[in-house]
Amino acid sequence: SQFSLALLLCITICVHGAETPSRLVSDFAKGPGGWQRRTYSDAGKPTSSPLKMAAAAEGRPAGLLLPVSLPGRNEFVLPLKSSWQGFRTLQLDFALPKGMPAENADSVNDRLPERTLLTVFTKDWDHLWRQIRIPVPAKSGVWTVRVPIAGDAAVAAWESQGHGRPWNALVTKGLLEMGCAFSLEPGKHATFTGEVVLTSVQLVESGLPEESPTFRGLSFTPDSPQVGKRCEFTFEYAEWTEAPFDPAKTSVVAKITQPNGKTTLVRGFYHEDFLYNPQVEDKTQTLTPQGRPRFKVRYCPLLPGKHVVEITAKANGRSATTPSMTFSAAAADPTYRGFVRRDPKEEIYLAWDNGEPFWGVGINVRSPYDNRYLTIAPYSKWRNEGLPLYERLFAKYEEAGITVAEVWMSSWWLALEWINDAPGFHGVGHYNQYRAWMLDHILEAAERHNISLLLVFNNHGKFGMMFDTEWGRNPYNKACGGFLDNCEQYFTDARAREAFKRTCDYVVARWGYSPNIMAWKLFTEVDLTGTNMEYYLKPDVAAWHQEMGAYLKSIDPNRHLITTHWMLGYHKINAAIADVKALDFLSTDAYYQGGGTAKLLEMLRGGAAFARTRHKPLLITEFGGSPYADSMGNLVKQSHLGMWTGFFAEAPSCPMYWWFALTDEKRLYRRYTSLRNYSSGVDRRGLTYATRPLPGSALTINDMVGKDRYYAWLFDTTYYTSATENLVPQVWKSIKLPVQALAPGKYKLEIWDVPKGTVAERRSLTIAPKAGPLTIPLPPFKLDIAVKLEPSK
Repeated sequence: SQFSLALLLCITICVHGAETPSRLVSDFAKGPGGWQRRTYSDAGKPTSSPLKMAAAAEGRPAGLLLPVSLPGRNEFVLPLKSSWQGFRTLQLDFALPKGMPAENADSVNDRLPERTLLTVFTKDWDHLWRQIRIPVPAKSGVWTVRVPIAGDAAVAAWESQGHGRPWNALVTKGLLEMGCAFSLEPGKHATFTGEVVLTSVQLVESGLPEESPTFRGLSFTPDSPQVGKRCEFTFEYAEWTEAPFDPAKTSVVAKITQPNGKTTLVRGFYHEDFLYNPQVEDKTQTLTPQGRPRFKVRYCPLLPGKHVVEITAKANGRSATTPSMTFSAAAADPTYRGFVRRDPKEEIYLAWDNGEPFWGVGINVRSPYDNRYLTIAPYSKWRNEGLPLYERLFAKYEEAGITVAEVWMSSWWLALEWINDAPGFHGVGHYNQYRAWMLDHILEAAERHNISLLLVFNNHGKFGMMFDTEWGRNPYNKACGGFLDNCEQYFTDARAREAFKRTCDYVVARWGYSPNIMAWKLFTEVDLTGTNMEYYLKPDVAAWHQEMGAYLKSIDPNRHLITTHWMLGYHKINAAIADVKALDFLSTDAYYQGGGTAKLLEMLRGGAAFARTRHKPLLITEFGGSPYADSMGNLVKQSHLGMWTGFFAEAPSCPMYWWFALTDEKRLYRRYTSLRNYSSGVDRRGLTYATRPLPGSALTINDMVGKDRYYAWLFDTTYYTSATENLVPQVWKSIKLPVQALAPGKYKLEIWDVPKGTVAERRSLTIAPKAGPLTIPLPPFKLDIAVKLEPSK
């Protein structure tokens, strides 16, 4: 036989065995019990048909009649609904036909040919097929097959088909079907028509494999650690971890002693790997499971020098700890600035760890497609590219100067928990490894291209009944196998609150290492959760934000910023949630309900004043038209206006345009580059902002002034706020910009061509003591123009 001794040792073949705790899968006392015969057409289409029972006969009990015809594949399947966890062995009892044929049986008879194979197979909850092939013994009568389903023996015995994920502890938690098939070994030619009887299928040998809790294949990357960059420990843990996401049953914690002697505890996490093929046209099939599950610990060194690490893993009531390990981190790259924080100098701004002001040029790219864009632009050729979109866009973003992007863990994209409507989703408390791998990939792309991510835990539709509701498909919903009667209980039910904390544990362990996570966003449009428009005003919602925000702070070694989000505009923000101490900044939309572009400008400008009333930064993470969009002309103009208004209206990061697909298709990236170029090196802290019309013109002045600095942006109000399509912009000539008095000294003046993003003219100025207000003559321009006046170096 071609089958190795090692495989045969994994399969116990016996007639009598010791009594062990067991659970019947099928005993056929009441009929076939759901078993069916499955055949395939020439085109590969499966067809199922019922099976019959075989009455008890001499030497064997009653059982399921399996008609076998060789050559060919004779397949018999059973749908499964219950878990096999807690057992180590699957046992199948057969009654084989009497007698054995000669070596080359070639006639129809009642005996199985030599080198007939039994294949036992399973299909798990992600539709992954695994099988064990077993030579049928040269015997008749009762044949008992025992197949390992837990521990190293199971990993070695089962073959993966069509993927590379070996048998593991989660396979038996969610099997969709099992079955068996009879066929001939490859290259064997024989004929047979007869019957095999399956008399019982049961799970035996309860309990977990007794394997020593040890670390296997422990590795560390990179070879040259550096401050500000990911370090990663990877290992297999020998314990058979059937609940890797439940910290009460499985935990991995690294104790890391930093060069300054301080100790940090960093959680590890369960990880499954995949092969990635971005060329696959079906974007749901770009990932193929690969390799054995492992645990990882990710850490970002904050200090150069020697680090000492000990990792403790616990599972099934037993634990193991690695010997002390060391690595030395080199100093950070000169461009490294740390994590994003609240600015200690200015309450409505953000700053980097090194004290530099944070100013983000951002865009909202929540998922790789936007059905609303195709609604307003039905002629568009822009299509969903799936995961590869982020690689393509982030490279463009870096070139254009976009430094911030918002990404959602929505049900249709990167959610970790959802109903089983796609591979990897298995309800509350099970974290989708396909989606987690995708977020890994996106974050790594963001790190390569210097983009900070606003990562959203929940979009409003998951727990809202008013707009875009997804409650009917939510795994927390009792109707979908969850435990909540209505969506509002998500904020109050102790089980739901605990489940969200467990999600936070996993998210922080897997992605909390990264300085490129700008912030965690608990909700988008939290005011659309619940069953009515006033629900978010209830104390329960504010209490939830306080509890979850505080918990996130407590478990995040790097203490990323935390926010939540309201719809439409800052007028929807309620004090009870806004004043939650754990929320570092506020975020909202800027969608007008009438008033067009002029109303948008009003909303953008009012945000800073509102932020000061709450003593927190306010970031607009969605804008562009009304909630139902606008004309294409208005949307394109608003993209430009929104960014520049944000810079001059004291926004901590420029408002994030919703229409990323439009930006890409219309190639609007130059406007981001223009703002990046102009804003580079500008510290807005301590400046006073104002907006006013320029008398005698249709121009609006937006300016910021300090003791010895002045910045201004003038735009054509008529052109930008008009709803008229294809309006021809006016050429503005002989415009003089009035500037209030600045400190005496020598200055450099730059006049910027905003559409091009370049300096059109440079001048030198000397301001004498008590010189009073200035007047700066501007060259002819269309659309808009900008000015910088700074001290000469």
